[in-house]
Amino acid sequence: MIREEYSFNDIADYLYDNNEMLIAGVANDDERSRFFFEQWNEKSKDVLLLKRADKGGVFYQYIKNKNEVQRDIIDLCVALPRLLRALKVDEKSVLLDMSSLDHVLIMFLTKQLLIQVIPRTLFAAYIRPNSYSNQSGNIGFSLCSQVMAVNSVPGFARRECDKQTLCSFLGFEGIRLKGILESVHNVDKFVPFVAFPSGEPQWYNVTMWNSMDTLQSENKDFAIQKCFSESIFEAVNLLRQNIQQDERVVLAPLGTRPHSMACAIFACQHPSTRIIYDYVIENSHRAEGIANITIYHLSSFLHT
Repeated sequence: MIREEYSFNDIADYLYDNNEMLIAGVANDDERSRFFFEQWNEKSKDVLLLKRADKGGVFYQYIKNKNEVQRDIIDLCVALPRLLRALKVDEKSVLLDMSSLDHVLIMFLTKQLLIQVIPRTLFAAYIRPNSYSNQSGNIGFSLCSQVMAVNSVPGFARRECDKQTLCSFLGFEGIRLKGILESVHNVDKFVPFVAFPSGEPQWYNVTMWNSMDTLQSENKDFAIQKCFSESIFEAVNLLRQNIQQDERVVLAPLGTRPHSMACAIFACQHPSTRIIYDYVIENSHRAEGIANITIYHLSSFLHT
């Protein structure tokens, strides 16, 4: 597997010239959530903005040549795939802005774009912030205001099995791992992945510290894996290395958005995989500034 990950500055001109549609989230207080929308809208590119709504809905706003063409609230599972087809996504080169989309939309859209409404080419973008707003000292993070019930991600629901492998990508907030472990039964093998940003290696210790109580309370034999927090390709490769083709797998992405996308990519290649999520409510202003911007060329994963 070729790791096609680039700095935005190195590939920006190519994207400006060749990309035809941006799929992004509705902007919020986080500076990162506006970056690609402002860039692509200024260049009169097609932009589809999305935000999950209540009762399984999704708000969308479609912008063409800097003008709003459509907006509505539609059903996520049924109507959003129809909208992608109506907008002729399968005839376009698409850029998916992960920094502005929530984890559930990232995973749902990844499946749609990989195997249902397949674009000509697919790129994704992730922006790492300079800092997190609610950091206190070295280990204090409060990135979410509320943790909800654990449930399956739309498009990745599967039945419980007698023997399951649970793989969880860990984030800063250890309490979330505890909720996952209490919700998944018949776990025959547990594989935790600890993420760390390449530019901030000490954050690896933050994740370990905040999850250590939960990890130590498990009576299972497991080895902790580590993975760069911004690498989709490394995360997919690690899943392939740790999971056999015939294993029944439950994935729990609790960390970065690139790792959530990696879980969706892996699940599209392994139909027996279920993805669960704790549907956290993220703080509206959780990060400060813009540090590195990574672009991922994902066309090799398209089911063409």
